[in-house]
Amino acid sequence: MDDEIRAHLDMLAERFVAGGMSPREAFYAARKQFGGLTQMKEDLRDRRALPPADVLARDVRHALRGFRKAKGVAVSAILMLALGIGASTAVFAVLDAVVLRPLPFVQPDRLMSFRSLDRRGGHPTNLSYPNFFDFRSKNRVFDRLVCYRDNRFTLTDTLPAIQVPGEIVSWDLFPLLGVQPALGRGFHPEEEKPGMHVAVLSHTLWQSRFNGDPGILNRRVHINGQLFTIAGVAPEGFQFPQDGPAVQVWTTIAEDNSPTDATPLAVQRGARVTDAIGRLKPGFTPAAAQGQMDQIANSLAKAYPDDDRNVDKTLVIPELERLAGNSRTPLWILLGAVGLVLLIACANVANLLLARGIERGREFALRSALGASRLALTRELLSESLVLGVLGSAGGILLAALILRFALPLAGDDIPIPRLLQAGVDLRVLGFSIALVFATVALFSLAPTAQIARLDLATSLKAGAANIARGHHRVRSLLVVAQVALGLVLLVGAELFIASFAYLVRRDPGFRPERLLTFGVGLSETRYNTAGEIAFSDRLIERLRVLPGVRAAAAGFPLPLEGHQMSVGFDIEERPAAVPDRPASDIAVVTPGFFGAMGIPLLQGRNFTEHDDTGAPKVLIVNEAFAHAFFPGENPIGKRILPGASSGSEEPSLREIVGVVANAKQAPLTATSDPIYYFPFKQLPWDIGTIVLRTAVPPRELESAARAVLTDLDREVPMFRVRTGEERSSASIAAPRFLTVLLGGFAGIGLLLTAVGLYGVLSYTVLRQRREIGVRIALGAARGDVLGVVLRNAMRLIAAGLLLGLGGAIAATRLARGIVLGIRPGNPIFVIVGCAALAVAGLAAAYVPARRALSVDPMQTLRSE
Repeated sequence: MDDEIRAHLDMLAERFVAGGMSPREAFYAARKQFGGLTQMKEDLRDRRALPPADVLARDVRHALRGFRKAKGVAVSAILMLALGIGASTAVFAVLDAVVLRPLPFVQPDRLMSFRSLDRRGGHPTNLSYPNFFDFRSKNRVFDRLVCYRDNRFTLTDTLPAIQVPGEIVSWDLFPLLGVQPALGRGFHPEEEKPGMHVAVLSHTLWQSRFNGDPGILNRRVHINGQLFTIAGVAPEGFQFPQDGPAVQVWTTIAEDNSPTDATPLAVQRGARVTDAIGRLKPGFTPAAAQGQMDQIANSLAKAYPDDDRNVDKTLVIPELERLAGNSRTPLWILLGAVGLVLLIACANVANLLLARGIERGREFALRSALGASRLALTRELLSESLVLGVLGSAGGILLAALILRFALPLAGDDIPIPRLLQAGVDLRVLGFSIALVFATVALFSLAPTAQIARLDLATSLKAGAANIARGHHRVRSLLVVAQVALGLVLLVGAELFIASFAYLVRRDPGFRPERLLTFGVGLSETRYNTAGEIAFSDRLIERLRVLPGVRAAAAGFPLPLEGHQMSVGFDIEERPAAVPDRPASDIAVVTPGFFGAMGIPLLQGRNFTEHDDTGAPKVLIVNEAFAHAFFPGENPIGKRILPGASSGSEEPSLREIVGVVANAKQAPLTATSDPIYYFPFKQLPWDIGTIVLRTAVPPRELESAARAVLTDLDREVPMFRVRTGEERSSASIAAPRFLTVLLGGFAGIGLLLTAVGLYGVLSYTVLRQRREIGVRIALGAARGDVLGVVLRNAMRLIAAGLLLGLGGAIAATRLARGIVLGIRPGNPIFVIVGCAALAVAGLAAAYVPARRALSVDPMQTLRSE
């Protein structure tokens, strides 16, 4: 080993002399270096004697000392890794909460969603109560089958009255889920019978409305104008169903089987209003369960052909799959997008480490000559990478926690993504983040460690950094090419979602949302019968119309943009069809003046009037899509249809179409307008619905005045869900806005990181070629030619990356089919724009190094060489 050190001492002295030192200066400089080499040899000998854990600790300490000397490299790498890992961790936390995390109930994998299938459209539909009772009693595949239906309940024991989300369920909901109430009990089978009024409160409502009083059990509380006995309080955090607003009250289907109703919902086989969930018996698969339920559905369709004409098949799928629904694919796409950002960040970190490796090339060569094995050098590089990965992961986890803590609540409650706000950094998410550390360390340390494996010691010692730099430069250029390719895929995907969201924002909803105020009112069915509800709505709307600043007032349900809530079949008088072949369409129930208040234009015929009541001829108004779908090429005015909807105990009767209105979007995320027909409220008084006010002043200014009118009419009638028209429009596209903002942000980050990577490579290229550039300028090369050389190098890298990324970009457009609306994903403009954006960003990043090349002083460069 001493001979090797002396040989290195002689070689160093020769290089110092060649560099311009006198022999005396070279001797002292080489001897000083010799002392360092001797210390290095002793360190290596000591390290070989250490146990593996101590070696790792020593490598980590050495890495930290090294990064203190190279703070810029360390900070840049840690920030990029924190950004990539933080974004990936946050998106995984959302995906885990919505799609992957098991339901918080006993044996969640056996919980199955059960629905019927509409034979005409093949889409899932709700069940009627009589059908549910038959499925529950006749099936042999479910331990329990439970129905549930959304409702709202008004609490009036203390004023002001409030309305809260509720659920009407069959008695065995809590046993099905394996949940024991925190206080009291669940329901008993006999509490499904008519006249029973029993409720279970949520833990939140118990605390907020009843101050956590343990004496609440068996107390009788006014709910919807009836005295309900409180049977229990649900556990804290319990929520069912898992999608939709947090339920505050659960009660039994006795509410839909009221003996005071002329025709209770619970006995209407054609009224499909309830969902169902079941627990599979051991040994049964979803497919086997669906087969048996199909047999029952078939028998019901034959037994009740008039009422069950569209229900002869069923759908049995895991409840978690139903819950994730349409959110599954966009969230996986989002995770893929943030994965691309992380890969781009890893490429940048690899470039940084390669650049640092060039500076340390001679150090590695000398240490290897002194006895350090390539394995030891590789281990040290991996230790440095691990330190960067751990620090970057720590910053990433902190960033993810901040995103989930502060950014998700900004999305609001309007996003129809179940369990979204439950996303957080838990053990599963931490495990994912730790796995990312090892994956990213493996990725960004691959190129630097490969360079060590190929290091030629003798050549490195003689030729110095220049030889090492050439090999590193090729690898760094390939990394930039990969970054450009990944960036193109990410950018094109973001473009598709941005274009789709822009389409949703621009398109005409069919009504005028500006200067519109809407709110719900909760009337008690026991305090207001049908006649009383009509009289109350008349008084309320009349009082609201005369408020200063109100131009029009009306009521209706469901409002536009609230989705497909009610679909009713009908028969056309001129073209009667067999029962199974009758068409169906969405319906709405509205008061006179509704279309004017909403800003929906009347195209033909007339509007509803106050005279369209129970004593007048039965009438309807249809939208343009309905007219085109069912009366193509005809004038629908005067045509009569027989809808399947009726009021009370009366039978459905023929109704005349008296008007045609413009299409107002019911489902906000569909490409076309769906047919819908409207009933006058007084002829089908199912529900007063939502009040709409067209105002001459900013709508929110009238909220207090409208509330005062309602309180003056009845203090026990609550006002809820107060929204402006713009807020309704914004809420209807909350989910695509959420996804678009995230994808657009990730694409921007990816573009920035790609530009940074290109800038780093070109900056180092200019630094390495200073002598060549100086010689060119000294020999008379124009500065524009020098600028062109640098920019051409940049364009070669960008062009190679774009060509490599074209396949992925085209695949991204195909993947987006069926997800984005209003655009043609195969349109090449998205790929062209993505290529142009990356080219511009790349050239902008290359401009600074190019300008630096022009500032080279040829005389100073030649003198230094």
